[in-house]
Amino acid sequence: MRILLKSIFILGTVILVSSSCKKEKDFSDIVPKIDTTKLYEIPASYNFKNVNYSGQTQRLLMLDEMVVLMKTGNTSGISVDALILKNMYANTNNAFASSLLNSSEKRIKDKVYSLEQSLFESYMDSLSLASNSINSGSNGKAGVIVSNDGNASYLFDKSGVEYTQFVEKGLMGALMYYQICEVYLSPDKIGNSVDNTTVISGEGTAMEHHWDEAFGYFGAPIDFPENVNGIKYIARYTNSRNQLLNCNKKIMEAFIKGRAAISNKDYSTRDTQVLIIKQELEKVFAATAISYLNKAKTFITDDAIRNHNLSEGIMFAKALMYNSSKKITNPQLQQVMMLFGDNFYNTTIENINSARDILSSVYELNAIKTQL
Repeated sequence: MRILLKSIFILGTVILVSSSCKKEKDFSDIVPKIDTTKLYEIPASYNFKNVNYSGQTQRLLMLDEMVVLMKTGNTSGISVDALILKNMYANTNNAFASSLLNSSEKRIKDKVYSLEQSLFESYMDSLSLASNSINSGSNGKAGVIVSNDGNASYLFDKSGVEYTQFVEKGLMGALMYYQICEVYLSPDKIGNSVDNTTVISGEGTAMEHHWDEAFGYFGAPIDFPENVNGIKYIARYTNSRNQLLNCNKKIMEAFIKGRAAISNKDYSTRDTQVLIIKQELEKVFAATAISYLNKAKTFITDDAIRNHNLSEGIMFAKALMYNSSKKITNPQLQQVMMLFGDNFYNTTIENINSARDILSSVYELNAIKTQL
């Protein structure tokens, strides 16, 4: 795990450096002078002509199946096959229960941040190795641990890492959040040089289609937040944070308004919505990391619940690195990650409070940090 923590910040620096040359075009200095949206209709839901984000939907469904398989390891004596997980990850050898997914040309792996594609395969190997343990989990021994109340059980490695969470929550960062913030909402995909004239039936213009693909990774129905049925991954966590952050409506309205703006060639409004989406999603990820830190603190003497929450929390914190315009600095993020520790059995309340306080200060969440 020490190697993992070290690699996180080397890779984070690569993202920032590679994106720095685009900084002057990242929309951060653009503010519309008039409300141009009054000149055209903005629908109440994400209901536009020629929308297609089926590839994103399929990848979320692929991860659903991976999570189901990984969680079988939470029962002692059940071994998880890393090869099957890797086949799902790369969509090879008909590994899915769904024939639709097996026949799809879409894959999770090739959309993950490129320098970490193999890292997730190593997580799968580690999960499989832990699942082969004949021991109950404990400090220094991989295996399943049952919570103090007997209501939950999770599979951990010898340092208390739950690799099911490293894969699932890690892909929320390295796949979904990365694709939204660094790929589809970038000048390369929706900047003024991208074709917004040629309409392809079922997909719209290239610029419209790229915006739709960003929305697809959000994981929400077109009438979110009024409808929360079937929400997945990022949208599900946005909804969980909404009571304190009031983020649901802001994010959804920004996706809708930005798409309408593109269709009406109102690029100033488009760019403003990009900023809103990135800033609100970043705050959701930071607040969720704080939430998991709070839960770990509450259950500090329960190895299963503490390690489970630390495993989730560290990956939400790590996800912040995939946004090159992030508010937190690399040194601050590195400090947060180090405070989680190399061994979750040794993570203290003091460590948790320090990590939480860095995040809450950076993201101006001090007033609600204990409520998250």
